[in-house]
Amino acid sequence: MNAFSTSIAWRLTLARACAWALLVAGWVGIGSLALLFAPSIEFAVAMVAFWLLGLGAAASFATRGGMRRVTRALALGLVAALTGCSLWSTVNGGGLAMLLLALVGWAALTALASGVVRSLRLMQSAPPSPPVAAATLGALSAGLVLGDPGDAGGLAVRLAIFVLAVAIVLVKLQARIEARPRAPGCRAGLFDCSLPAWPAGAWRDPLQWPMLLAGLAMLPLMAALPLMAAWCSARGIAPQVLVLLHLAAMFGPALLLQTWITRWSLSTLATVCGALLAVGAACAAWCPAPIDLLGLSLTHGAAWSLAWSGQLWAPARRGRQGSSPLRAAAGYALLTLAFGFLVEQVGARGVAAVHIALGLGAVVAGLLVLVGPGVRAAMARRHADR
Repeated sequence: MNAFSTSIAWRLTLARACAWALLVAGWVGIGSLALLFAPSIEFAVAMVAFWLLGLGAAASFATRGGMRRVTRALALGLVAALTGCSLWSTVNGGGLAMLLLALVGWAALTALASGVVRSLRLMQSAPPSPPVAAATLGALSAGLVLGDPGDAGGLAVRLAIFVLAVAIVLVKLQARIEARPRAPGCRAGLFDCSLPAWPAGAWRDPLQWPMLLAGLAMLPLMAALPLMAAWCSARGIAPQVLVLLHLAAMFGPALLLQTWITRWSLSTLATVCGALLAVGAACAAWCPAPIDLLGLSLTHGAAWSLAWSGQLWAPARRGRQGSSPLRAAAGYALLTLAFGFLVEQVGARGVAAVHIALGLGAVVAGLLVLVGPGVRAAMARRHADR
């Protein structure tokens, strides 16, 4: 590998880490501030859903290609300044209106980061390896920046400094990017296939249900994390510890087990993900507080981690390459709205109910996989007897 290729490789890794840090810090940070300033939990979760939708829409535009380096650099600087000022104003009298402006700016900034990742990936002559290490680094950075999500003043200042610093890094990383890509594009999901969508029709195969359900677990986990931090804080668990544990569960297994995951069959991955979902559902149903929330956070976070990593290492499971992120973002936003409505009605029991449903879905999938071949064989014999 020559010096140029090495330079592009480490720039791509750092850009991926920045993009993931923006995603995680924005998802939890915006949700935490919304919880403090919105009139209700449902409204706060709706703001997160709007952020997800805005992120998908902005990413659809920012990753199309053709954006000049100077244009993207100016956009990164202006959007980061707007977002940082809005975050500061939120806790200094601006309130909900400034938070909405910060929400829009953060979505655009994350989409621009996705565009930088795409541009750097296209500079390489061969497809790079999955971004597990870069995503883990980004999530760890986000967790350190988030700190105590309940400290509105400190959180807003940390997030404002964070977006400005990340924008500067991204501007530096995209220097000397060529206008013409050397490799075919890939726009399925965010960060140029780093967060891909599953193939169309995957739900028709029960063997894939555990991974699909584990993928969906990210939505309630991230949406409920600010709430879980407050609930666990009331029971003596530091919010910073919960946030870091949660992010470690979401990215640690993918990083530590990636050598084994690359060799796992689809059935092995499904079994492990299904078992983790079932254990998490059991924790949510029968363990006392706060073990119930901690248990489901760790097990369902690990299930998502393995499903995500297994998908990255298997190109056939990535869905249609070239699809827009907006479609997936719209689905995520609708599911997040439904989750917010449920939690508004029944509180922590709504969080538990969602994760119990995911665990039951994994159990049903396992039964269908076990019983399915026998049922098909019996039907075939009955048809032969006729």
